[in-house]
Amino acid sequence: MKRILIYSLATLLPILGGIVFLNFYGNQNSFPIQCIFHSVTGLWCPGCGGQRAFSLLLHGHILESLRYNIILPIVLYFAIIGYYSMIGNLFLKEPFSQKLSFSSRTTRNFLIFLVIYSILRNIPFVPFTYLAPVY
Repeated sequence: MKRILIYSLATLLPILGGIVFLNFYGNQNSFPIQCIFHSVTGLWCPGCGGQRAFSLLLHGHILESLRYNIILPIVLYFAIIGYYSMIGNLFLKEPFSQKLSFSSRTTRNFLIFLVIYSILRNIPFVPFTYLAPVY
């Protein structure tokens, strides 16, 4: 019973955060937070377009969301796993490492993927232009 209550309350927090995000970013054209890396270099980082992609995802526009940042679903997946693992560790005293353990090889491969993704989305030729967010 305690487990169900804790995970239910833990689920309400992201839902409330999503509601606040939807209200704050209700207008698709007003995104006040700019990427510092893009502002300085003019290049797209792996996270560029993530805010718009997340907003579009919350509005139910899944394919359009992927057009802004295709790695958002991967990042959300790992964020959800990490979030619930931390909740279990903090409140239920379940070992953190049992639910969330990535080998150094997995971490290295993901970082290599991010570097390659960053390079490819900055190549100004088709089909690589589809990886860059639409502004």
